[in-house]
Amino acid sequence: MLNKIIEDNIRILFSEKKYDKLIKEIEKISTFEDRVPGMSSILGICRILKINRSKQDLILGLNDFINAFEKSNDKNLTIEVLCNFISCSLNNHQKELDLLEYLSIAKKMFRKTEKKFGYHEKLFIHGVDLYNFFCEHEKLKLILSSLVLNGTKSKSILCTYGFFNNYLYDWDKEDYYDYSLKFKKFFPTYETKKLNEINFDNNKKIKIGFVSCDFINHSVSYNTKPLLENLDKKKFETYGIYLGKSSDISNSSYDITNVFDKWLNLKNHSNQQIINIIQNEKIEILVDQMGLTQATRIEIFKNRISPKQISWNAFCNTVGFDNIDYILVDNNLIYEDEQQFYSEKILRLKNIWNCHSGFEFERKKPSLPYKKNNFLTFGSFNNFLKISDDVVDVWSKILKKIKNSQLILKSSYKYDASSILRKFKKKGVTDSIKILNRENYPNVNEHLNLYNSIDISLDTFPYNGVTTSFESLWAGVPVMSLKGFNFNSRCGESILINGNLNFFLASNKDEYAEKCIYLSENIEKLEFERDKLFNNILNTPLFDAKNFADDFKEAVLSIYNRN
Repeated sequence: MLNKIIEDNIRILFSEKKYDKLIKEIEKISTFEDRVPGMSSILGICRILKINRSKQDLILGLNDFINAFEKSNDKNLTIEVLCNFISCSLNNHQKELDLLEYLSIAKKMFRKTEKKFGYHEKLFIHGVDLYNFFCEHEKLKLILSSLVLNGTKSKSILCTYGFFNNYLYDWDKEDYYDYSLKFKKFFPTYETKKLNEINFDNNKKIKIGFVSCDFINHSVSYNTKPLLENLDKKKFETYGIYLGKSSDISNSSYDITNVFDKWLNLKNHSNQQIINIIQNEKIEILVDQMGLTQATRIEIFKNRISPKQISWNAFCNTVGFDNIDYILVDNNLIYEDEQQFYSEKILRLKNIWNCHSGFEFERKKPSLPYKKNNFLTFGSFNNFLKISDDVVDVWSKILKKIKNSQLILKSSYKYDASSILRKFKKKGVTDSIKILNRENYPNVNEHLNLYNSIDISLDTFPYNGVTTSFESLWAGVPVMSLKGFNFNSRCGESILINGNLNFFLASNKDEYAEKCIYLSENIEKLEFERDKLFNNILNTPLFDAKNFADDFKEAVLSIYNRN
């Protein structure tokens, strides 16, 4: 046991954030082998938090956490150490070092702790992050379900639970709707002005505000920009209301700040302040581009801020808030007899619910990779969590059936690639899988050039790709997609129908595989479809920004016209 003078000194140094001095003090009075768990935990924290931390400090800090974990018999200390270990490993993986070995250790530590102590909210919340990284759907589902059933008040977890079920077939439309009704009670209401106290008639144009945390360096920009550039300027005044975390907007790879009539960077404002600003600006139509992707901000839309509030181009499902009046869709996404499963009224566009800006690079008709390789190459650049067990089953069936075929994968987010490979290994097709490191393709042009190596892109299900499908089609590579059962799982369907690419839309999983196999045996058909796609796709609703903006205008004015 340490004497009180030493303990007090350590406590003072830690509170004053004198981490370097505290590290020296602890190393002077103890060794790695005889250090008590609490001291190892403090030492690990100090190494991680110290100014000018080196890679060696990071590794030493992680090893201190392991040392503390292995020696601790105290429940609270064990869980605290493990949570710090998980956070540190995830936050720094591939930033400074490859920490996959430590993340694998974290999984073993988690299983041991869960078995020993059972449910613990903080432990399970960190477990969500850990198993999300490893794309372990079943374990994620169990952890999230436990958190919800045990009454967590974490808004982040409640949003994640609803969002996560988009990756699986476990919930039908009614399940999503039922959850949304329970979900809304966890979010607060704020003070708002009554709408009759705001004189909107003084606005020279209809003020429409788009609210997002993802305008900067995010795919949402590719769908928002073409609308804003073509929306009737005589009728609308557009507001970009940015609530994200990006500190340097000027470094955005796709800057859309200048296409709004007015840009409001409110990322450092509270939700109450944001509501006040929106109402003071007399914004008449407020568009949510967040949904369940932003737990701390979506609650803004629980309040009646503007006369009309719409969900568009974010979370392709019901949120459940009474004050989100409409969800913007097209006829391919939500059928007439399904409207009862959405809290929002259905506002339909004539053609497609979304439109892509395309890219500023020169389009060059790609040659068919098969002709050079003499084997078929499939590809998918969706985030790895979308590669469900159902997807692995179907893709493996395709690869087994088509001799020498390959599948190129690249995730849009950071996940453990080896976990994905293990899923395919169980199906006996790992030799056919090639996983690309997303860090090796940092800019858009390098990413788009990868499509030159792909004969056919494969869409994921039930969570379809959206941006990846648009960019594949822009590059001239067809996308095989599967019909779905709700908005989120029908995005691929809508994209293909609007792109006049019905051949690539499968009614079921067997047909999905059969169509891929058919094309492998009929290369002339594949080449014909690719040529037709490249020549015609930019003239379809997928990239027709002018008509999309007109459709958007017509739909919005049908629900709100103060003149």
